[in-house]
Amino acid sequence: MLPKPLSDIQSNQTAEAEAIVATAPFDDLPEQVVAALAQAASLRRYAAGETIFAMGQFDGSEFLIVLSGRIKIAHADPKSGAMLFDETHQGEVYGLAGAIAGGDPARLAGISITAERDSVIVGVDAEEMREIAAQRPSLTRNLMIYFARSLAGETRASAEEASPERRIYAALSAYIERDAVNAEWRIPRMPKHKELADRADVDEADAANAVAKLIQSGVARRNYPGLIIDDMAQLNRLSK
Repeated sequence: MLPKPLSDIQSNQTAEAEAIVATAPFDDLPEQVVAALAQAASLRRYAAGETIFAMGQFDGSEFLIVLSGRIKIAHADPKSGAMLFDETHQGEVYGLAGAIAGGDPARLAGISITAERDSVIVGVDAEEMREIAAQRPSLTRNLMIYFARSLAGETRASAEEASPERRIYAALSAYIERDAVNAEWRIPRMPKHKELADRADVDEADAANAVAKLIQSGVARRNYPGLIIDDMAQLNRLSK
């Protein structure tokens, strides 16, 4: 759906409004609701590599719309101890669920966000957004539909999560450490295929094939007696 024209929105924050109407779940809201959200928003520009939130700074008090560019989110997985990465691309939103329901303080404390490319970000105040939603049923309805569709997609994906390969990559992530000298992600000593297979509850041959596939695809490379992970973001995606 093409964004609606903004000629009738009485707001000086045109760029913020344009970002909002171009992003689900806000793309078909009444103009008055968009204008109210724009008043709760701020436009910020970041150069590639620039820190948006250092670790411990992001508290969930706003959600982010990527108007242009791409941002990378890093956070420590409390279960495995590995550093996980995610990306939010142009036209996508980050932190909306936490802005509505509140985030886990322990998890939020371990998050850092950087601009992977030159990026323009719109931050929308979470408290003001909740106040608008309480007064505007159209926004509440859009949010409900947005999260229902997201949940349906996660439900479909859950069947894939049970695949042997995904379980192997999730198990392998528990062995990953950050090298304190050169900041590389690595597995200092690879577990035996049988150990990895037992941990992932798969056949030993499946474990061996999955590790070989990581190396062949360039996600990892051998560094006896372990592995160096060259594409941690891709390994995180494979393990989800």
